[in-house]
Amino acid sequence: MTPIGGTRDRLIMSTVPRFAPASDRVLLLAATAQAFKVAATTIAAPASIDFTSGLVNLQGQVTFSTSNASVLTRVGNVATLTYGGMVGDSVTVTASIVADGLTYTASQTVSKIFDGVTGNSSRVCYSKTNLSSLASAPATISTEGSASFPPLSTWGAGTVWEGSPQAFGAGESLYRSDGIFNPASGTTSWAAPYLNALKVGQLSAIAVDAGAIKAGDFQGVTIHGGSGYPHSGYAWPSNLGTGFHLSASGLLLGNVALGKYVQIDAEGNIYAPKFSIVNGSPIFSGALGAATGTFAGALQAATGTFAGELKAATGTFGLIRSATNGQRTEYDSNGIRIYNAAGNLIARFGVW
Repeated sequence: MTPIGGTRDRLIMSTVPRFAPASDRVLLLAATAQAFKVAATTIAAPASIDFTSGLVNLQGQVTFSTSNASVLTRVGNVATLTYGGMVGDSVTVTASIVADGLTYTASQTVSKIFDGVTGNSSRVCYSKTNLSSLASAPATISTEGSASFPPLSTWGAGTVWEGSPQAFGAGESLYRSDGIFNPASGTTSWAAPYLNALKVGQLSAIAVDAGAIKAGDFQGVTIHGGSGYPHSGYAWPSNLGTGFHLSASGLLLGNVALGKYVQIDAEGNIYAPKFSIVNGSPIFSGALGAATGTFAGALQAATGTFAGELKAATGTFGLIRSATNGQRTEYDSNGIRIYNAAGNLIARFGVW
């Protein structure tokens, strides 16, 4: 740095500093809030908003105005807007002042913010019971308030309705009712209850009226139907009714008292009028000539026992013999042959 020297430098360094004051002019406007928050009850917060003007290098009275017909009250350079005095959902408040022929302004905008309307809400309640079922009437009931429940014994004697599922034991069931609370009316509408859960020792305790059932492996104890089989017992109808019974004991169809029936027992034996298959062998009971029906096709390699007489039978026979070997008599289209005990032919009648 060059050392100070000479008359000019010394004159400058010895001069007293001089400053001109700032001449900028500004009008400021501050608001205590930017919005009225309006609850569903129509009560606003805050109740009023203050607008305070600030003068920088300005003097005088500030004028306040609004963009609509909203009403302001003022004390000095502070204007106040109440929620009741506000018009519309928004308003702009402007402060102004004139100095030396110039107008200075500042503005703040305030809005109304509304809470959404509270809608309906869902509710549930539960009651345990040892009754076999609860009533379905009335279809709905109404209770006062958002924390109320159906009265005691509604839809069933002894029912106590609560907001949470109760603990229940064997032989008891848990029912549920769905409700809708309407804040406009202040009431809850409850629908008729339905079975929510139950506890039983075995499924035979349940009676079900079901539609179509699809199952990969379905096991049943007893299936029965028809006017003659209103019970689960394996027995022929005691009335003149018909129907069926199917269980581990076997299958019953029809009614033996009517002479029209089929029985298949657990061992696989089959019984029907004048016909049965027992231990794998067919049995025609009575005279075959008295039987009605049609046998179509050839009866080949048939085994079994035919009790009674074979009368008025017609057909084509290949070989008829009394035994397969030893002493026997044979008959075919060539005639009759008789064999002794040694199996030797001893007599022959016919063509040879």
